Amino acid sequence: MRAHVHTKYQISKDPSDYLITNNQAVNPPNEQMKLFQIAIQMKKAGLTDLFIINSVQTALEFEGVADLMNLWAEEHSKKEREEIIADIQDMIDVCEQKERSEELYIKFNDLDAIAKNIRAFKDSLYHLVMERGGINKLAELTGIPQPSLSRFFNSNAMPRRATVLKIAKALNLDEIKIDGLWG
Repeated sequence: MRAHVHTKYQISKDPSDYLITNNQAVNPPNEQMKLFQIAIQMKKAGLTDLFIINSVQTALEFEGVADLMNLWAEEHSKKEREEIIADIQDMIDVCEQKERSEELYIKFNDLDAIAKNIRAFKDSLYHLVMERGGINKLAELTGIPQPSLSRFFNSNAMPRRATVLKIAKALNLDEIKIDGLWG
């Protein structure tokens, strides 16, 4: 899914106003500095270094993540900030996907069974997480912010492969049983 985002700054005709990476213009230097300042705020707020680095790197390439980082910096509500952090992590995960995967087709009549299987999978994984130190410990090990992990475990949404792999690696799991209907 792609959303069209309008730029908030005027495009300069002077090429020296942009940093060039792989022959593509990226955010102007003043926008980059703002992202780095937000990164410092995120560090002071206790977010992991890995999350902050991934956020800035992705924001430099994708304006939508930069917009979310700006929203986070302007927000004062802890709950809203946590939601924004979860959204940033979701966008990082989507932007990391380099290859296009094959489309899966699911029969409408199978949706209830799949939702139950996903819930059972997440519940069993959650029990492993709790046995091995809890959500905060998992956040440290994976670099995935605690709000994103909470959203992951509390929803019936199909888990992203990248998230499951990070969790499995952090828990030193050799394999995870995934139901054939949705795996």
